[in-house]
Amino acid sequence: MLDSTITRSLRTAERFLLAPPIAGTFDGAPVSVCDISAKGARFKHHKPVEHGSKAVLQMTVDGLPKPVVLEAAIVWTEPDAMVPGRFVSGVRTYGPADVVQSLIAQLQMTRRSNRIEELRSTDRFHVLPSMEAAFDGRAVRVENLSARGARIESPLQLTNGKSGLLRFAIPATETEVVVAGHIVWTAVKAITGKATRSWRGGLYINEKPEQMRLAIGQLCELGRASLDTQSLGLKLKILRARARQLAPSYVGAGEAAGIPPEQYLLIQG
Repeated sequence: MLDSTITRSLRTAERFLLAPPIAGTFDGAPVSVCDISAKGARFKHHKPVEHGSKAVLQMTVDGLPKPVVLEAAIVWTEPDAMVPGRFVSGVRTYGPADVVQSLIAQLQMTRRSNRIEELRSTDRFHVLPSMEAAFDGRAVRVENLSARGARIESPLQLTNGKSGLLRFAIPATETEVVVAGHIVWTAVKAITGKATRSWRGGLYINEKPEQMRLAIGQLCELGRASLDTQSLGLKLKILRARARQLAPSYVGAGEAAGIPPEQYLLIQG
């Protein structure tokens, strides 16, 4: 079994959510890479893998002259809760730093990735019960909201990278929200019978945050929205990880007040 310190070290590197995922192979078997960092990656696959096993992770990315090839070791693996029969695994990757940085830069340039910290930079609010809405002209339901995004439910399959207008009205008010967004992740929410499925997707919204905040405020007043405390916990974990990573370069920054560098950065965050 890999040492737990390796698992913790993976969390100190900025992670990038990939939309759509990158096709690749691990030990020759096809995988779908969902997110990546300078130290590791997470991918979905059909065949189980052994915890701690090592193999070559290969990814093909448009715009790069040749596939990215990295040695990788399985840090954790578990069944995919969304798709029966599939698995999700996290790997620690080993390779030249410039290779991984070139890969991340290419993904950012082609808008294939978003920093996970950026996607979680605003508080999220659960909407209960979920609210009727439309995305790209199709009926959906809004499950939660933030100033920069939303999670929606749809009876039709959602497509990663799809752009469109999200439109919804706040009950008992004259407020109607119309904002542009694009889907950054999708998953099966539920399977009923042999063929009926419902889908869930995350929208990234990069406009009119003041309109989104107004809508959230009105929903809270109506008792239809409540703060997602789990997402606040996640943000605190991210702040702590970043503080640990940057602390060595901030030695002396808080010494006058007797504050260790890591705590100084955490207070700033």
